[in-house]
Amino acid sequence: MSADLAPYLGAATVIGAVAVTWAARLASTARTTDTAVFTEPEAGVRYLRCDMPRCAHMTRPHRPHGDDTWVCSHCGDVKGGTL
Repeated sequence: MSADLAPYLGAATVIGAVAVTWAARLASTARTTDTAVFTEPEAGVRYLRCDMPRCAHMTRPHRPHGDDTWVCSHCGDVKGGTL
């Protein structure tokens, strides 16, 4: 083997090792067992920010309550008017 090819073979070996390591790390994070289960939301439900401290101002599902009002499914607070 010629001494002129040694740097190129060394570089190819390093790049190959990096590619294999990168592929192995990505493959371990692409597992389907850790994915979240998707559930279809109920008809007419809106996800609105709840203003009550007991809901911690998080976005919660609100169900229609009539006359453009919405009831929080977590705490029962009524949001009214235009949203």
